[in-house]
Amino acid sequence: MLRPATHLAAILMAFSSFSAITAADETDHWSFLPPTRPEIPAVADASWPRNPIDHFLLAELEAFDIPPAPEADRATLLRRLTFDLTGLPPTPEEVEAFLDDPSPFAYEAQVDRLLASPRYGERMAQHWLDLARYADTDGFEFDHTRPDMWRYRDWVVSAFNDDLPYDRFLALQMAADELEPDNPAAAVATGFHRCYPDMVDMNDQGERRQIALDDITETTGLAVLGLTIGCARCHDHKFDPLSQVDFYRLQAFFTPARFDDAYPVSTPAQERSHDAAVRSWQGELAALRAAILRLEADPRETLAPGPPRDPRPNTQNAFATPAEDRTPDQIRIVYDALAKDPRIDPDQLDAALGPDRLAERNTLRTQLDALNDAGPPPLPVARVLVEDSPDAAPTHLLLRGQYGKPGPEVEPGFPSQLDPNAPRINPTDHSTGRRSALAAWLTQPDHPLTARVFVNRLWQLHFGRGIVATPSDFGVMGTYPSHPELLDWLATELPNQGWSIKRMQRLIVTSAAYRMSSQFDPDSHAIDPDNELFWRQNRRRLDGEAIRDALLSSSGLLNPAQGGPPIFPELPEELTKLSSQGAIWPVSPTPDERNRRSLYVFIRRNLRYPFFEAFDRPDTNASCPRRDVTTIAPQALALLNDRLAHDAASALAERLDRSTGPDPAARIRLAFLLTLGREPAPSERELASRYVNDHNEAAWHSFCLALLNLNEFVFLD
Repeated sequence: MLRPATHLAAILMAFSSFSAITAADETDHWSFLPPTRPEIPAVADASWPRNPIDHFLLAELEAFDIPPAPEADRATLLRRLTFDLTGLPPTPEEVEAFLDDPSPFAYEAQVDRLLASPRYGERMAQHWLDLARYADTDGFEFDHTRPDMWRYRDWVVSAFNDDLPYDRFLALQMAADELEPDNPAAAVATGFHRCYPDMVDMNDQGERRQIALDDITETTGLAVLGLTIGCARCHDHKFDPLSQVDFYRLQAFFTPARFDDAYPVSTPAQERSHDAAVRSWQGELAALRAAILRLEADPRETLAPGPPRDPRPNTQNAFATPAEDRTPDQIRIVYDALAKDPRIDPDQLDAALGPDRLAERNTLRTQLDALNDAGPPPLPVARVLVEDSPDAAPTHLLLRGQYGKPGPEVEPGFPSQLDPNAPRINPTDHSTGRRSALAAWLTQPDHPLTARVFVNRLWQLHFGRGIVATPSDFGVMGTYPSHPELLDWLATELPNQGWSIKRMQRLIVTSAAYRMSSQFDPDSHAIDPDNELFWRQNRRRLDGEAIRDALLSSSGLLNPAQGGPPIFPELPEELTKLSSQGAIWPVSPTPDERNRRSLYVFIRRNLRYPFFEAFDRPDTNASCPRRDVTTIAPQALALLNDRLAHDAASALAERLDRSTGPDPAARIRLAFLLTLGREPAPSERELASRYVNDHNEAAWHSFCLALLNLNEFVFLD
C-alpha cells in the first residue's frame, strides 16, 4: 500500500478481520459511517487541475513526487470518450470536426453531445443490467423464455437517457407500484427484482419463492449497498457486522410482494388505441364473414333450410337477428355455426355454389384466414414485483438458512450497524408500504453506502478500476479506498447535483485525470506499479458487446433501431445443430434485424452467444460488479475466423469503395478513421498501399480484416 496513514490502516484492518470483530471495529469501519464532505486539498501545481477531482488526485501524486501523465491527443480522447459514453466508435465526421475545432471548449462540447445521444442510455444500461443479473430466460434445466423481460431492459435505457435522478432510479426499482400506484407502466422498474434465475418446475413452489426472495435480498445488498449480505443467510457474517437477523429483516421488506409475470402496464391512451384497433379489426373480419355468408345463403337454404339446431341462447339470438342488424360477434357466431352444420356435406355445398362463386368464396376465406392471424398486438404486460394488500404474512428467520425450518419471526428492518432505528412504514389500501420505506432509507443523502457505491461504479466505468477496487464489497474484506477523501467528496456531490448521473459523469470525464494518456513512465511505475494513485489512464479492453457493435458500426452494418423484443444473430454451425431446429435460438429472419446493437441480443442463460462468451460475458445467474478481462486464444480466433468479423470486413471494403471510389489513398485513410478513429501514420499508409496495390477485392477484404484484428481496435488508450 502507498499512503502511510490510510493504507497502513487498511493493512491493520485486514489483519484484524481474521479475528473476532469487536463492537468498536464495527463502529469504526469507514463504510458504515456517513460520508463527510472534505475540503478540496491545495496542490503545488495549480495549473493542472480542471475541477475538484484533480485536486484530490494531484495532492496524492505530489506526496509521492509522481507527475501525472500528459494529456492524451485529441483522437485518442474522442475515441475513449465516445466508447465510454455510448459504447460505439466515433464516426470519421465526428473525428474530423473535433480535430478541426479551435474552441477551448471543444472537448466539453463533445461530452455534452455524447451525453445527449440516445446511444448513451444503451451503453449505461449494459453496466446496470450486469448488476441486475438480467437475462431473457429462467435458466436451469428447461431455461424457459421470459417473453416480456425486455421491457425492464428498455426501462433502464430510457431512465439513463432521461437522466432520471439516481435516487428516483433506485426508488422505482424498489417500489414503483407503491410510489406511483396510478401509473401501471412504472411497475416495469421493479423488474430489477425479477431477473433472478428460476427453477419453475420445483415440486415445492413455496421453496421456489423462498429461493427467489433470498436472491432478491442478496442482490439488493450487492448492487445497491455494496455489501455481501447474502453471506448472512445461514449464519452471522464471518467478517462484516451483519447478522443473520439483519438478512431476514431486510428480506421482510420484500416478502409481502406478489411475483407477477404478466402484469398489465398499458397506459389509458394505449388502451383506447388498442380498443379502437380491435373494433376495426373485428369489423373487417365481420365484413369478410358476412360476404361469405351471403355467397353461401341460397345453396345452404336449398340443401338444409333454416338454422342448424343449437340450444345456446346466444346462437339462437344471432340467427334470429336480421343479417343487416347483426353485431360483429353475432356474425362470427352464425359463421361458426354454419361452418359446423352437420346437415350439409362440404362437397355438396361446393358443388351447389358453382365454379365462379366457389372461387370467390375461397378467395374470401384466404383473406379471412390472413386477417384472423394479423390482429392487433396484445396490450403490454411486464414481469414485476407488486402488492395488492396492506396485510403481510409473517417473515421468519430460517434456521441455517434452510427452507422448512422457520425460526423466530422478524419485522422489516435495516442492517443494525447502518441504522438501528425501526423503519417508518405507511401502509396503503393496496400495499404494506414496506418497499417504499426501504427506498426512502436507501436514498437518504447521508446514507453511508448508497451514494458511495454508485459513484465508485461510475469511477470504475471511466478508469477501469474503482476507488474501491471491490465495487460490490465495501465491507471489512473489501479493499480500502485508494482515495477516501475523493470518494466521500463524490458521494456528497451526487445529492448536491440533484442525484444527476449525467452531471456526475460530466464532472468525471472533463477532469484532467480522465484526459491523461496511458503513457508509461518507469519512475512512476517503480513507485506505484498498480497505478493505484491514477497517475495515468488505464488501458482498457472493450467488452464483447462493444467489440461487436464496433464491427457493425465501422462496416456500416449497424441497425440503430432501439428497444423492443430481443434479436437473434446467427450462431456457429456446430451450435445450430444443437438448438432443436431453432426452438432454442430462432435466428432473426433478416440481416438488418440481426445487426442491431448487442444490448438487444437475446440472453439465454444456458446458451450464451459465443462471441460474447469469448470476450468474458458474465454469468447472468449472479450480480456482476466488474467483468473479468482475460486474454485467451478464442478471442483472436473469433476476430480472425468468425462469420461476424468476415461479414464486417466485406461490408467495410464495400463501404470504402462506395465512399471514396478507386483512390487507394483515400480508401486507406477512411479505413483507419472508421476502425481506429485516427489518421494512418506515414509508415502505415505505405505498408497498406503496397498490400492493396493491385486493388483486387480479396486484398481489400483481408486489409479490412487485418484492421479489425488490431489490438488498437479492441483496446482503449
